[in-house]
Amino acid sequence: MSTSQNSPYPELPDDTLLEIFHHFLGQPDDDIQDSDTRIPVTLSHVCSNWRCLTLASPLLWTNIFLTSFPNPDILRQYLTRSRDALLRINIAPPVISNMALLAQTLSRQSHRFVSFHLRGIDGDTLIEVLSFFTSPAPQLRSLHIHPGSTEVSLDTVFGDQMPLLSDMEITADYSNMLARRNLTRLSICAEFVKADELVNLLCGCPTLESLHLWDLSHPDAAFRRLERIPVIPLKCLRELSVYESCLEDMAILPYLSFPKTTIVRLHYFRPSEPVTVLRDCASLREIASDVTMATLELWVDLPHTFVALRSPQLEIEVYGYNGDLEEYEFFGFFSFFAMPFPALSHLTIRNLDCLHILPEDQWCRMFQVIPTITHLEVCAKDATTLAVLHVIKMGSPDADRVLCPELTHLVLSGGIGEGQVICEEMLSCCLARAAVGAPIISCEIVLAAGQEISTPILARLNEVGVHVKVTATQSVRT
Repeated sequence: MSTSQNSPYPELPDDTLLEIFHHFLGQPDDDIQDSDTRIPVTLSHVCSNWRCLTLASPLLWTNIFLTSFPNPDILRQYLTRSRDALLRINIAPPVISNMALLAQTLSRQSHRFVSFHLRGIDGDTLIEVLSFFTSPAPQLRSLHIHPGSTEVSLDTVFGDQMPLLSDMEITADYSNMLARRNLTRLSICAEFVKADELVNLLCGCPTLESLHLWDLSHPDAAFRRLERIPVIPLKCLRELSVYESCLEDMAILPYLSFPKTTIVRLHYFRPSEPVTVLRDCASLREIASDVTMATLELWVDLPHTFVALRSPQLEIEVYGYNGDLEEYEFFGFFSFFAMPFPALSHLTIRNLDCLHILPEDQWCRMFQVIPTITHLEVCAKDATTLAVLHVIKMGSPDADRVLCPELTHLVLSGGIGEGQVICEEMLSCCLARAAVGAPIISCEIVLAAGQEISTPILARLNEVGVHVKVTATQSVRT
């Protein structure tokens, strides 16, 4: 290719420049922004050579953020310069006075749409804009529609003629949930879908790789009322996310069948009972059975409660709102463990931000159901660290055996402020466990700046066979 001396980079061939220009287009799955639409105009004003290059490259004119255009004439210029290239469309605020006219102009090119994303448009404007997009979109791969507060039906969008659709995000009424055999990604607010329609949709998507469900709003009875619910095979699923306002909304989980390699994220609020719905999902139990390393995060600042269990393949989060200490268990602090984790050996407890400490009996119940722990890290404030040490020392009050009998490695990494008190409790814990044949053989302690462990305590720990490593932080972690 030729080069031009008036270019800022005359040493670069034109084909190299075009390749650089195309990198400005972003990733295919990204939402188009106003800046993306303005890129070709900006490039075309640098020099005459760049202008010729941009005008000759249809791909640079395919990012259409609708409200970037002050009038339909400029939009038509983009559509002309893009020639027959496939178009990526984003319709989002701000709402402008001629949005409907722009939508009407754009709708004539629906046969070239490869992605169509609409979000945050409300009221009569939303209804009028969507009314133009009823013609088939035979090239459409990605459809995202997230209206504002306006309830709107999407049954007529593109005449439901989207044979290549592979990525769909919907948070609106879409009752015509046809099976789409090419669909690989589905994100849907199922509040607008009946239970049987959701089941039929999932059964008809054998190639689904990513599934995100929001606000199912179907209590368990809604699924039980169906005469027969088949097991829904999702053999290609790589990612599953469920975000729900309450536990009962997860009633569809036991009917899903997916590979052990699926990454699962579950988020819900205010569980009112143990998580039997999770335990009843055979695929989820299989994934839990392979979890070897996990982090338990706990944040309690009344009246808010947040608990999360995180591992590379499984993540469960619970949020709650209540002011009664007695009702922590109501929020499912132990409901994660309604599922067995038979291989869990490495557990990290993070509790740095807690202003209130959970009762020891609840710590006991947690450790009772994860007896396979060999490595335990406590990254927490001093009070939580003391509570955990006391529990693994004393054991369960209703059993005559020590908790976590296989525990051999202990790390206290919260930046301990009361070093002497913590280390005395740790010594007591190690002595008690050694006496019953469940010794801790190594312990790492991270002290706050200015704290230290007395020599007699270190000597006593060494006497009972505990290898101790002590490090210091610059300040107590917050």
